[in-house]
Amino acid sequence: MQEPTTVKQQDSFDLILYLWDRRRLILGIMAAGLVAGIIAAYWITPLYKSEVVMFPAITNSVSKALLNEQSTGRDDILALGDEEDCEQLMQMLHSEKIRERVARRFNLMEVYHIDSTGRHRISDLHEAYARHIKYERTRFSSVRVEVLDPDPQRASDMANYIADQVDTVWSEMARERASKGFRLVESRVRELEESIRGMADSMRVLRELGVHDYHTQTERYNEYMGAAIVKGDQRAVKEFEERFKVLAQYGGPYVTLQDRLFNETKRMSVLRMKLEQAQADMESDLPHKFVVNRAQPSDKKHSPVRWLVVAVSMASSVLLAMLVLVVQANIQKIRRTHG
Repeated sequence: MQEPTTVKQQDSFDLILYLWDRRRLILGIMAAGLVAGIIAAYWITPLYKSEVVMFPAITNSVSKALLNEQSTGRDDILALGDEEDCEQLMQMLHSEKIRERVARRFNLMEVYHIDSTGRHRISDLHEAYARHIKYERTRFSSVRVEVLDPDPQRASDMANYIADQVDTVWSEMARERASKGFRLVESRVRELEESIRGMADSMRVLRELGVHDYHTQTERYNEYMGAAIVKGDQRAVKEFEERFKVLAQYGGPYVTLQDRLFNETKRMSVLRMKLEQAQADMESDLPHKFVVNRAQPSDKKHSPVRWLVVAVSMASSVLLAMLVLVVQANIQKIRRTHG
């Protein structure tokens, strides 16, 4: 009953002796791993991290927020954005415009050691950009911009520049659309002004002919003519008959023009309000975000963690040593079997 235990103890003892006999190989590989880890820890370029935290704004239209009388809860310029606004902000941060401006502003081709004449320079730049600049949505529906760079001041400047470019790019996109809307409404306003001016001229001609207010004049002429008939004043009756002829001839066009002028003036009021809103949107520089924390130069490197690099290198060297021993033992076993 004691034989299996004895065999296990003998096997365990043999393994220890096997490792002890090859201690120089193991220690040599571990020493090489230690040296390699120390060299790697000091050879890797240290990176410093800076970050900006910001909340999206809930509104993107200054005209709806400030000039519209029938505003809703989403038109409050002081309200923080929801999940949809956060996703829009994230999409804006990932836009090609912001990436190109950051790369050009801080000469990232040179910073990331990318050959500006290389065939894959754009792809290499995008990959390096993605490794050093990250956008993260937090659980509070805010957005964090993290920048890693060998220069702590440049890391801070890049993070703040990206946050500023959100408003710049967003405003340029909105201004392009708002300017087209402004020109469209402005052309309609000019056409309507010309139409109203023509109707006003026609109304002035009709007034010169004696038609000032068709309904009021008809009512008063009927009263005065009735009184003249009662008095037997034929001259007055004849005069009012002539005036009735003028009203009969020009009264219809006058009423039509009056109604059209009223409707067009009302329409002009609506168009002018829309023109004012379009102009406000076109000239607006209202921020599209709330910055909670602006980036500051870091006084402590973010990576690499030297002791961790050395520890990983040591662990890898131990695994490599075990692998070498296993391979060596199998080779010896194969030689004995086929020798």
